[in-house]
Amino acid sequence: MSKASTKQPSHLKWILPIVIIIVAIATFALLKMNKPKAASQVVAEKVWSVTTITAAPGLHQPSLSLYGKVESPRMSNVTAAVTAFVREVYTDEGRKITPNDLLIQLDDSDVLLTVQQRQADVDNLLAQIETEKIRYNTDLKALKIEKNLQQLSYKTVKRYENLIKRKLTSQEKLDAARRDYQQQALSLTQREQAIADHPNRLQQLESQRLRATSLLDAAKLDLSRTQIKAPFIGRVAGLSVAPGDRVRAGDPLLELYSLDRLEVRAQIPNRILPLLRDRKSEKPITARGLINGEVIELELDRIAAEVSNGRAGVDALFKINNTDDLPETGRSIEISVDLPEIAQVIPVPPTALYGLDRVYRIIDSRLEAVQVTRIGDSIDQNGKPIVLISSPNITSSDTLVITQLPNAITGLRVNDISKAIVEEGTIDE
Repeated sequence: MSKASTKQPSHLKWILPIVIIIVAIATFALLKMNKPKAASQVVAEKVWSVTTITAAPGLHQPSLSLYGKVESPRMSNVTAAVTAFVREVYTDEGRKITPNDLLIQLDDSDVLLTVQQRQADVDNLLAQIETEKIRYNTDLKALKIEKNLQQLSYKTVKRYENLIKRKLTSQEKLDAARRDYQQQALSLTQREQAIADHPNRLQQLESQRLRATSLLDAAKLDLSRTQIKAPFIGRVAGLSVAPGDRVRAGDPLLELYSLDRLEVRAQIPNRILPLLRDRKSEKPITARGLINGEVIELELDRIAAEVSNGRAGVDALFKINNTDDLPETGRSIEISVDLPEIAQVIPVPPTALYGLDRVYRIIDSRLEAVQVTRIGDSIDQNGKPIVLISSPNITSSDTLVITQLPNAITGLRVNDISKAIVEEGTIDE
């Protein structure tokens, strides 16, 4: 009995803490369940105030801003035509030039010697031609004499033959007469052959004279090329030589460009290219640029036939109509191109455009994104810049947002305050 009584308190030692913990947990759960609930707060949706315009599709002439580069299709790289020393340089880089201005003088000593040699060859052949003509006239005169001598020789032979028959002369005299006749016949044949060959000899001499004359002309041309003259109205873009330099044929001397054919090359976006190619009006496409505070008038001259490497669009070339204060080649310039008039184009302020191709309209006080195509820029009646867009999904009754919202998204709730602003302005007035 005594052992059983001693073990009972040890069990109570660990059972009692467990019971206390269970009771505490149950009490905490009961209190939490019976805790009064706080009233939930309803968060009101934020409404953004915006200003709007009503879409008004119509006929508008957009303008397009492009960046171009001044260049000249008449860029001339002048090279030496002969081997010579540079005697004098009469121009510098950047100088304006006019036709026939002497720019560079090459030493012409060697070329002058060649010209003299070629002239001597021509003079020699002219003398030979005159000699041949004199010889021909002499042969014609001698031919008549030789024919008479042959006839006399023939008569002498016949006379000696009659005397031989009558035995009044010797055979030796007859042979001598025949030998003299044959000699005269041979001389006559040679004279006739010389006369017949005269056209051939004269033709040979004329051919040689023509060849010598061509060589003389080439030498004179080389002589003229020792003077480097300006071929057109332009400017010197670069100079490669100085007095005392020795140049060979083909070596570069200087680089020129014509001021009459300056143009601006600018890349046209692919979306604009059909407007320029398919225009039905004969009215030229004009543009304007600004350099050093001066306005430069431009006109579309042509569109490039190929796309250059590394470029996404096709280049358009605008000729410069100004005659004064022309820009230098290689200079960058921003130009504004007046495009042909386009129907069903919507003018909007720049703030209405999100990104490059998106605007928002209001439907039931909420935003809806609409994809658009940016056609170009223009100026409204008040002189303010506007953007011209087009979209088949926008009608004339649509209300377009012109306020830039930082979190604009389809479904965003907005409040159009345009009418309130107009009414407030009217009251103030």
